Amino acid sequence: MKLFTKKRVLVAGALLIAGAAAVVYAKRSNDDKPSPLKYRASVVDTGSITHTVTATGTINPVALVNVGSQVSGTVVELKADFNDRVKKGQVLLKLDPTIFNAQVGQARASVASAQASARLAQASYERNKQLVAQNFVSSLALDQSRRELDVARANQQLAGAQLERALADVNNSVIRSPIDGVIIKRTIDLGQTVAASFNTPNLFQIAQDLTKMQIDTSVSEADVGALKDGLPARFVVDAYPSREFNATMRQFRLAPNVVQNVVTYN
Repeated sequence: MKLFTKKRVLVAGALLIAGAAAVVYAKRSNDDKPSPLKYRASVVDTGSITHTVTATGTINPVALVNVGSQVSGTVVELKADFNDRVKKGQVLLKLDPTIFNAQVGQARASVASAQASARLAQASYERNKQLVAQNFVSSLALDQSRRELDVARANQQLAGAQLERALADVNNSVIRSPIDGVIIKRTIDLGQTVAASFNTPNLFQIAQDLTKMQIDTSVSEADVGALKDGLPARFVVDAYPSREFNATMRQFRLAPNVVQNVVTYN
């Protein structure tokens, strides 16, 4: 009885192993079968192949003007701020005119003094001219008076030029907009001192027309051979990621930019 039971166990084990082997073989056979081929039908057509050059850049106004100051002084009036639309000739700020008005007064006094000296030299010259004609004085005295008259007239012209410069400084103490546009940058505040001794400070930055923008981008040296003026372009901005804008390549600048042995073109 025990022998019969042992045989039954052996037979069942053999059948189990044979069944597992059959399953593995069947699976391998299915894996070895080639998958059916898939085709996509299309009508034969002709067209052009588009070569695209991709780059990143910054959008800037086409016309951007930096407004500075030719004179130094303290800001006493500030009449423009960020995002303000301004017209050509509109006052943006005013500097303290006290010093400039004093310079104008000094220049006018110099002009009056020079005019008086010129009148005196003219009278002296005319008197010596008559005396020389009557042989009362030598011609050397006439030449000396003529020289004094020329110097007086030159001093008068110099004083007049200094007055014009002083008046120009008064006019330049009022900063006006040179164009119609929008203020996109302001670097000055009320009460701040403008120092124009060594270089012209940039007080405002005005964009002439924000509806016309340009993209400044750097293109790799390997892609410049495919670029030329007038090519169509498309661009996207982070502010409107779902929109695509059209553009035209306006200028390809030939001067290369080399940064760490990498050559790019603007």
